[in-house]
Amino acid sequence: MPYKYIAIEGNIGAGKSTLANFLNKYFGGNILLEQFEENASLKEFYKNPSFAINTEIQFVLDRSLQLTNFHKQNQGLIIADYIPQKSLIFARNNLSKKDFMLYEPIAKRLLLQHPQPDLIIYLNRTTSELLENIKRRGRDYELSMGEDYLEGLNAGYEKYLFEMCNCPIIEINAKEIDLKKPEQLASAFQRVIGAEYAPTRRKVDLKTLVNFSFSKEDV
Repeated sequence: MPYKYIAIEGNIGAGKSTLANFLNKYFGGNILLEQFEENASLKEFYKNPSFAINTEIQFVLDRSLQLTNFHKQNQGLIIADYIPQKSLIFARNNLSKKDFMLYEPIAKRLLLQHPQPDLIIYLNRTTSELLENIKRRGRDYELSMGEDYLEGLNAGYEKYLFEMCNCPIIEINAKEIDLKKPEQLASAFQRVIGAEYAPTRRKVDLKTLVNFSFSKEDV
């Protein structure tokens, strides 16, 4: 496998953690999962946007500490459900321009000191799919989230993710991830992450790869 640090990215409800756990199950390595539940300001932010600066600063501090501890202990293959710089995408969406100007240099200093992924799998979903997934998982503090907020984050990912990361970014329609065909799905992702790519963005038709794997196993 040409990549040693694979990160899954995408909007809230895109299915990042589910895919990261799936890949870790089939390919092994060390899994790095976002620890958002420990951010005490997050639930308040969804009720009151004035908590945005508290929330974003806490995320940066928590993520930096988590990454420091994780990379001290783990070597070899890493599969993560976020990239360090995701804080910048959310902060651009959540903070005023004045607050973001103060926040950005601090966040970059804390987050960019850590190892960065050498492959990103970006999960793309429609806003309606995101809302459906958020509703299904039933976290109370997320249920008030509206379409406008998610669309703002989608726009942030489109504009900034591909500028911030100097590595290959594989874009996948998350709706094509069929966990009911685990062996075929694992085979398809083996083809995806087993290939070498230039550091640019490319879309991959996962459904075609899954069907190819399924046909091969049926022969």
